[in-house]
Amino acid sequence: MPSPVTPPNRHLTLPCNPTSPSNASFFYRITVGNNVSDDTLKVCADLFSSNYSIWGDKASKISTFTKAGQKVKMTSTRLRAQCLSHPENTVLVTCHLQVDPLESERPKLCSHAFASMWDYSENKIGWVTQLVVDEAVRQCYVATQLLQTLEVHAPFSHINIVGLVSSHPAACNALAKYAADLKDVDLDFIRVHAKGILQSSPISYLNDAQLKGILFEDNCDNGSILSVFTKFYVD
Repeated sequence: MPSPVTPPNRHLTLPCNPTSPSNASFFYRITVGNNVSDDTLKVCADLFSSNYSIWGDKASKISTFTKAGQKVKMTSTRLRAQCLSHPENTVLVTCHLQVDPLESERPKLCSHAFASMWDYSENKIGWVTQLVVDEAVRQCYVATQLLQTLEVHAPFSHINIVGLVSSHPAACNALAKYAADLKDVDLDFIRVHAKGILQSSPISYLNDAQLKGILFEDNCDNGSILSVFTKFYVD
């Protein structure tokens, strides 16, 4: 069974839940990929389906079943294939909310992050493959603390390159806080190595991702410095 971990408390103080300011608590837990159960995957898939995003105007290009304006859905089978295909190199960080410890109700999953690790030349990559936060606890630094919890997990202590592809600015900001201040991001390194890092990934949707922005395109005029086109049309 996975055991609770004490997350690092630097950079922030966890807020109390507004519905019960004196008793509510967030609990963070790391589970190695081989120990992620089917039940846990089902709960994570449900959280994704309820809170991730809605399909954008071009969603029909993906499938006849993806329609603009509808919620992006996830199944546990697809989640396992996308984020847990190499469990020995994957970790899951979860955040549960306990509104009142004196009540019998079990803590509710309110956020999760899957992260995979792989080698690139002499470097160790740590990539956040999925990050979801319940709408009810957004802007509470949950995503930031979720990613920083990775730092207490032994394999991640050797990570020297971190990454994430997300349409959510808050997720990108949380990763920037994990890695370093934005002004310290090495754009020259990204320009030279980003393509190789993505192509070496065991994550299928990253292998063929198209790099965009002024770092990679001579005629980029949309103001983007670095972005990735994954053909995942969400709003």
